[in-house]
Amino acid sequence: MSAHHDLYSILGVSRNADDGEIRKSYRKLCLTAHPDKGGSAEEFQKIQHAYEILSDGQKRQMYDQTGSTDEQQIPGGVNVDLGSMFANMFGGGFNPFDQMPGMPNRTKRNKPHPKIHEIPVSLHDFYHGKQLKIQFERQKFCVGCKGEGFSNFTNCDRCNGRGIIEQMMMVGPGMMATSRGPCDHCGGKGKKGTTRCSTCSSKKTFTQEKILDITIESGMKKGDSHIFSNECSDDINYQEPGDVHIFFQEADESLDVSRSGDDLHGMCNISFKESILGTSYTIKHHPKYPNGFEIKIPIGTMNGDTITVLNEGMPKRYSKQFGNFVLKVDVIISEDEKKILETHHEEFKKLFSAEG
Repeated sequence: MSAHHDLYSILGVSRNADDGEIRKSYRKLCLTAHPDKGGSAEEFQKIQHAYEILSDGQKRQMYDQTGSTDEQQIPGGVNVDLGSMFANMFGGGFNPFDQMPGMPNRTKRNKPHPKIHEIPVSLHDFYHGKQLKIQFERQKFCVGCKGEGFSNFTNCDRCNGRGIIEQMMMVGPGMMATSRGPCDHCGGKGKKGTTRCSTCSSKKTFTQEKILDITIESGMKKGDSHIFSNECSDDINYQEPGDVHIFFQEADESLDVSRSGDDLHGMCNISFKESILGTSYTIKHHPKYPNGFEIKIPIGTMNGDTITVLNEGMPKRYSKQFGNFVLKVDVIISEDEKKILETHHEEFKKLFSAEG
């Protein structure tokens, strides 16, 4: 499989997919592939990486042109990164230098997995909209030492402050190569702490209470979401805090109406008499009508007919329009009505066979 198609296939979109399709597919995958939902952390990391590249116009253009997601250019083969070379040779991200004791990751990853929260929303709130607040605790870096744990530092004597050391490594029979990697004494920082931070007593982080204001907009649907960027805890292994993804789900309710897209659906049973003469039926639980929604059932309504009432469905998001209400009618002939039909069979026969 060509690397040119890898990221697109991971997200399940075509190479011509627009930003909206990419975002929609990513959100859908988050609901099933996230580790919190029983998915594989490795697979979800691939999904995260694919979305990070394809949702960024500049990165996506480079990927489409080169098939590569590496933003760093290696000048003329000098200082070849053997770790990357081996990773490409063996595939699957294998890197012999990552396996060496005491050798940390070369660079911090951009972001950890997002935290996903699902909020059940009633039909009433999807119709009218609602404001919510979510409160949680997160860990933030100390403002005094920015998560370092120390206020003063000295250069690492192992790497002379460079953060990088060189090691000789055998890559084949009689073949030696020089690899460059992060210093195992300072973790690639090039410095060591000498004075503990007095602000946090070297705890590096503090607990912060965070409140997110969430808007459920009128007309939102199941699966719609809000993304709050960088609102998770700080993590020393990542350049930025993770995002918080809020997904809306339908609350578990016992209602006479159900939703399908922007339309609302209901059903009713009427008698044979009512189907012949016409009647009206009041639907409970319509979010617009707390006292019930009355629908006229015209003369001659047959079993299985549907009655559509325009503009009485759900509000359409980003517009002033509404969906429709669709009522399915079942005609139930009672035992008494059957007796009447039998008793007056000849009269009904003459009535329906009479010419206009």
